[in-house]
Amino acid sequence: METLSRIAVENKSHKEEHLEYLMLRFGKKVYQLAYYFLRDRQMAEDIYQEVFLRVYVNLDKFRQESSYYSWIYKITVNLCKDYLKSATFRRIVTVGTVKDFNESCRESNKLFEQVEGGEVFSHVMDLPEKYRVPICLYYIDDLPVSEIADILKISQNNVKIRLHRGREKLKKLLSGSTVNE
Repeated sequence: METLSRIAVENKSHKEEHLEYLMLRFGKKVYQLAYYFLRDRQMAEDIYQEVFLRVYVNLDKFRQESSYYSWIYKITVNLCKDYLKSATFRRIVTVGTVKDFNESCRESNKLFEQVEGGEVFSHVMDLPEKYRVPICLYYIDDLPVSEIADILKISQNNVKIRLHRGREKLKKLLSGSTVNE
């Protein structure tokens, strides 16, 4: 019995070390990806925490059919998509103070984007999500089209189309035109 508890403690310690390594290795990228989707620093932090909680819980179940990087990115994308679909996110209250608070958050995030990535990054973040995310993954995170397709669960051709259309919309943004979906 003593041997089993010692093995359990060693496994837990190994699992925690593994999680710590994965957090150090991929933590910043997880946060960035969540931000690319949500454009909200606090929600990106919440997603970051939830991602690594799920990684920890499922670490023993990881089958190594893909890299840790792809696995963690998929968890992040799924959590972001779930959040965007959730009733909490869709429930928008138009009371004046809430509206003012939301506007203040948007302005804060916009300032953050300009400071962190400059004017071009800020304009990339103004793109609709379906163009913004592939562009960020391709140009900022240097991921190949095949990996972006795998992470976003879309075809490689669809990724290429979104990159092309996103670049076109970005050109319009940079030239001062407005961008519509």
